[in-house]
Amino acid sequence: MPTPRSLFGSSGIRGKVNDTITGPLAIRIGLATAQVLRSHHKATQIMVGHDHRTTSPMLTSALMAGLLQGGVPVIQTEMAPTPSIAYAAGKEGMNASIIVTASHNPPEYNGFKFHNPDGAGFSVPQQEEIEAALPSPELVSWEYFADFNSFEAIPLHLNAIQDATDVKKSHTVVLDAALGVGGLVTPTALQELKAKVKILNTPPDGKEYAQHCGPSKIQSAAAAEWQHFVRLDELSEIVITTKADVGIAHDGDADRVLAVDDHGRVLAGDTLLALIADYYLATRGGKVIATTVSSSSAVDHIAQRHGAKVERCRVGDVFVSNLVKQHNAVLGAEPSGPFIFPEIHLCPDGPLAACKILELLDWAKRPLSQLVDDLPATQLLRASLSCPNDQKDQVMADIGFALEQWQNMQNVNRMDGVRVSFSDSSWILIRPSGTEPVIRITVEALSAQRAKLLLKDATTALKRIIQ
Repeated sequence: MPTPRSLFGSSGIRGKVNDTITGPLAIRIGLATAQVLRSHHKATQIMVGHDHRTTSPMLTSALMAGLLQGGVPVIQTEMAPTPSIAYAAGKEGMNASIIVTASHNPPEYNGFKFHNPDGAGFSVPQQEEIEAALPSPELVSWEYFADFNSFEAIPLHLNAIQDATDVKKSHTVVLDAALGVGGLVTPTALQELKAKVKILNTPPDGKEYAQHCGPSKIQSAAAAEWQHFVRLDELSEIVITTKADVGIAHDGDADRVLAVDDHGRVLAGDTLLALIADYYLATRGGKVIATTVSSSSAVDHIAQRHGAKVERCRVGDVFVSNLVKQHNAVLGAEPSGPFIFPEIHLCPDGPLAACKILELLDWAKRPLSQLVDDLPATQLLRASLSCPNDQKDQVMADIGFALEQWQNMQNVNRMDGVRVSFSDSSWILIRPSGTEPVIRITVEALSAQRAKLLLKDATTALKRIIQ
């Protein structure tokens, strides 16, 4: 059994099935969660659901077995997106929800996402409570074993999306559901907004998910994050040939969204964040946008236009949702595609974000490509290098020391990894992934040449240390 605080990453528990993630572990997680919930609530109830992965039904059954023999009643949902389950749990008065999913990871991965009733992921103290109970969770006597019932989460989520969106014009959309569970919600949500939708890669298929994707010809920061589970070249081409207003894609559990503009350009999450932030600050007021240390400064420029500010936190939707609550932010997001709309809930919500993109187009009354071209010009690049999880701490210590010796270095931020700022307004962030055995590099500069040079130098320095 892993040691305390070794299981949770930046977005729940995740790993390869029959390696880190096993049936016996799922039972123990259920027992430990039941123990923690019972210690905080007189009457407990939890919602459990799963994504489309072939290993999800087994792990869901094992998780439920642990929860039920731990004395906590379970409401089991159908296969559904993470935001659908998290939203339904809050509306139905659950103490928490657990979704069996590995989000965007390859098919051999799976895991568990934990959400509070408001949709926010479990905080670090909550995670620590569960991990502390894992080695020897308390067992209740057989007469206190709980039971379970079934519930449909998707209709409740669809109703909430419809109530929260207002689109007057009919837009043409190409939607790539990536053979994930987003295909169960987003097509209907968009069609209810009178959109003309061409749907790719549905229905959900756990065997085919991410099997036929590979490096994209598209060179962008967004492509590097998404090309392993969305066929970006195909999506971009179809947007162009069908003259669609926008292309939209989801990851496996649909808590993320990616956009392609009407010229077929894949937009970085930072770009979409800046555009939606502009729309939200202009139409809803508010003074704060919540995001992470890895996001572009483009959103800062947008916030300044509206007399607002940007608050940053560690990478991970748990931290973003907590930042939204702390500062009463009007919007929260990460560059990798999770968007949090606090007027609905604090869970990243891909289907809702897809509908908000149509709201943005309605409000702007201009093509998405023009909105992108009008944004402040910065050059942002990202890359990843493989690194075994057990080497990450030492590698990060070494690369941090190396970066501090670079010329014109102005500031070092160790909130999450190492972020180094330079006197010319450029910066580098190097941080270990919380969900994969990789270390990620993000650079931003005012010119493409400077950004490429920073990325090359940072990659070279990191390769020397990892090897």
